[in-house]
Amino acid sequence: MMTNNTNTTDNHKALHKFIKSLPKIELHAHLNGCIREHTLVQLATERNVTLPPKVITHHHEAQQQQQQQHEGEEDFDTQALFLNTRPRNLSDCFEVFEYIPQCVTDLTALRRIVNEVLMDVMEDGVVYIELRTGPKCLLRRRCYRHSNNSDIGGEGFEEMMITMATKKEYVETIIEIMQEFEMRERRRYEEDITKCRQLLQFEKGTTYNSTSGSTQDDSRMTMLEQIVRLPLIPRLIISVDRAGTVEQADENINLAIELFQQKQSSNQKYIVGVELGGNPTRNDFAIFEATFERARKAGLRVSIHIGEVPMQSNDVRYNEALKVINFRPDRLGHALTLSPPLMDLLEKNPIPIECCPTSNTMTLDFALHHEGSLIDGIKMHPHLTKWIDLKYPISINTDDSGVFCTNLTKEMMLVAKAFDLDEKKLSEIVLSSVDHVFDDDVKTRLQNDIQSVTEMMMMMLMEKKEKR
Repeated sequence: MMTNNTNTTDNHKALHKFIKSLPKIELHAHLNGCIREHTLVQLATERNVTLPPKVITHHHEAQQQQQQQHEGEEDFDTQALFLNTRPRNLSDCFEVFEYIPQCVTDLTALRRIVNEVLMDVMEDGVVYIELRTGPKCLLRRRCYRHSNNSDIGGEGFEEMMITMATKKEYVETIIEIMQEFEMRERRRYEEDITKCRQLLQFEKGTTYNSTSGSTQDDSRMTMLEQIVRLPLIPRLIISVDRAGTVEQADENINLAIELFQQKQSSNQKYIVGVELGGNPTRNDFAIFEATFERARKAGLRVSIHIGEVPMQSNDVRYNEALKVINFRPDRLGHALTLSPPLMDLLEKNPIPIECCPTSNTMTLDFALHHEGSLIDGIKMHPHLTKWIDLKYPISINTDDSGVFCTNLTKEMMLVAKAFDLDEKKLSEIVLSSVDHVFDDDVKTRLQNDIQSVTEMMMMMLMEKKEKR
């Protein structure tokens, strides 16, 4: 029995290592929902915000778990991977979402969470991410240094000036961080490739020349290049909250169009699309349809949340979902509770779906009890089995990695275990999801880079299996 448990753990470790190294695509990630739990608690303390008791409890549990791992009590945490250790239903999620804006109140906090999210996904092996967020008016804090009687050696003092930043500044702040991050990543990647070349030179004792090197040298260089982690490419989707007014939606879409066209002309495209999300029980897509049609005509891609709450044939939610499908957005978010007639429509004329396994499992209480099995919960997903079997166009995503205590490696690990998918099938899902990215300018590069890396990983995996 001990041997079987050891083998299972070793298999989990090997699969987890493969998935983490796999270059991944994240297409459905809400900025606020990706906030680190530690950061949320810290910002709340600084701003005298009282968070829900469940958040504090989860935070303390996470700290204890990290302490155990630091002390070496747990080498590979299968509990954190496969069990619902932090259960949150749909109402719990929106309760947390209400507190996050109370903590992220200024541009300084915004810069922190954007940088942290990009760092987290980069370390998880994500090579392309489309973060989504609704523009907000945050505080702008600036320190000014004054001096008293400086001519006679008097001491100076600092004064804090607090003003309100515009929604445009909010978006431009995110774009600035993304641009800086992408430049750093590109430099890091080029430096790593240079180190690979230097390593090959050292091994051969000669100068590597790609034009005159032997076939064996080129093959070795190609292998070294594939080992290097690909650079992260971050992009931005502007959100519209369906709980808001049409006027608020128009304001966000107008800003998205303005910055999209402005950046297009300067060859610095970061805004790639717009989306409708938020509380699915509020308002109806119909009142926002003209707004999103205008965004589409301006060249922006469109994603719409759909099928997040139960529906019956010809009820209000069914009719709304039908309107969304007939609108033909570029992607659909979740599509979890769509009825069979609606799924039949999509199977005949597919729209790519952004699937968020842990989020869907928790919000619909598929893993009902505390520390319930997420794998069993994901098996209860109404459509995912069929999507995988039919090779329906889907992407695997996190939705809100901070709220659901997850990352893309964990999401793919859960899907692999729930539906018995091997490394080859997982690689195919990732590669096919490249077709759904909103930035056409990087699509070909992503496809080529990811295919090269996955082929190399599969070759190394097969060699390892043959040696056993």
